[in-house]
Amino acid sequence: MASEGDLHVRWTRAELVAVREAIEVTPLFEGRADVRETVRRTLRANGRNVVLDVTLGERLARHLVPIDMQTAIAKVKLLRAVRDVRRAEELAAHAASSVEAA
Repeated sequence: MASEGDLHVRWTRAELVAVREAIEVTPLFEGRADVRETVRRTLRANGRNVVLDVTLGERLARHLVPIDMQTAIAKVKLLRAVRDVRRAEELAAHAASSVEAA
């Protein structure tokens, strides 16, 4: 079950490997070590779904350098996941304000 503030991204194994390698050459940013460890754990577990905090996901999306096609695709998937979470938060806030107004 998704908790609020979580970002779920489904990457292929090739995309996960590309993201792991890209993180190594990405300039330092707050939360980089956490993202790196999350990607490593997902690869070790042979998983495909990466769960990040929305803030970490946004930071990774801003700093991730698409060095190849797999990284570029992974970045697009990450940006879409961030966008979807933000839209859901906006809709929830709008619905809450509509209920309060009624």
